[in-house]
Amino acid sequence: MAQRTRPVLFALILASASLLSIVAYAAPNADSVILFIGDGMGPNQIVLGRAAGGGDPLAMERMPYSGMVTTVSAGGEVTDSGASSTALGSGYKTENGVLGMTAAHKPRQTILERSLKLGKSAGVISDDSLTGATPAGFMVHVPDRDLSAEIAEQEAKSGAQVMMGYGRDAFVPKTEAGKTTGHDLVGELRKKGYEVVFTRDELMAAKAPRLVGLFDEDKAPTLQEMVKEALARLNRNDRGFFLVVEQAWPDWKEGDPSGVALDVLALDKAVAAALDFARIRGRTLVVVTSDHETGNLQITSPARLSALRAAKGSASQIAEHLNADRSNTTQVMAAYAGISDLTDAEANQVKTAKDTGDAIAALMTRRVGVQWTLGHTATPVKVFASGPGGERFTGNLDNTNIPQRIADTLGLGPLEGAQE
Repeated sequence: MAQRTRPVLFALILASASLLSIVAYAAPNADSVILFIGDGMGPNQIVLGRAAGGGDPLAMERMPYSGMVTTVSAGGEVTDSGASSTALGSGYKTENGVLGMTAAHKPRQTILERSLKLGKSAGVISDDSLTGATPAGFMVHVPDRDLSAEIAEQEAKSGAQVMMGYGRDAFVPKTEAGKTTGHDLVGELRKKGYEVVFTRDELMAAKAPRLVGLFDEDKAPTLQEMVKEALARLNRNDRGFFLVVEQAWPDWKEGDPSGVALDVLALDKAVAAALDFARIRGRTLVVVTSDHETGNLQITSPARLSALRAAKGSASQIAEHLNADRSNTTQVMAAYAGISDLTDAEANQVKTAKDTGDAIAALMTRRVGVQWTLGHTATPVKVFASGPGGERFTGNLDNTNIPQRIADTLGLGPLEGAQE
């Protein structure tokens, strides 16, 4: 009798060990995730940011885990921000221009929606329009990223506790030729308990746990400030949260080395704030990646990247300091671009240019020693991770791998199709 029970006992022990290993694997490593997306930020854009910051590794580069991410959209096309946001948000390839849907226009559940469904809080931040492709791809399901009115409607119903970006117009009615169209989404959000703010000062004075910020560029907070205000609210949920943060501007400033470099630095300041928060809080994973590379940025010898350290703005911002006849070109380039040895030929190029911002960007490109082409590329982008579960973001990944690995880290299980 005893001899017969031994095989059974051994089998039970093996089964128990297997079950324990499955449970251990399924157990969440973290209860919260902060995902940063640098729009258009390829590996060399990060190098420009590092150079502008003084040459030491950026906060994102000091994160302990890193890998490379491919970004092509359905059919192997060079992606736009809609398809890449869908991939990063739900794990599905789709056609360019589509948000939160497969190429067959089937809605798919996003990591943000999954987090909300399981009781976590969620937030979305962008320093561009809140209805833009990257933030919207985590909250909405539409076949065309240009459907801003429908996107705003879905965002207002998303359930995210914190939403901040530019673009008030999409959330208020419009009147043209005596005809009013659209809904008062600001009023509807306030009825749901959101505090809606429009300036940096209003954000800093806000108290409500549910917050919507719809800013104009000239009165907007910094990305770092938005992240800090969002985390102060999302951290109130004992079950944790999911926060996605977009730095939008490297995508818009191809050909402008100082502009791209300073935008990468602005993102890195927000990342540093998030890492400080995560170290204190614990059980928080921070991930930094990009939706795609823009500009096919090449750094060739003899590059002079240190020239970026003295830049105090993008090319267009530097151009704003020129007077009407551009007679102060030499002084402006010394004070704001850090170029104290401007040649007569370079000064004349700025003075006679139809677009002074473009002329300064071209001048800076030559001085720094980089090369650009126009448009998005299929160049793989970097991913950095810090915190519990960070080891899942090493090696060679595809952008569709990112949300499921976040879900695995949070113990959310497989992402499912969103409700039709």
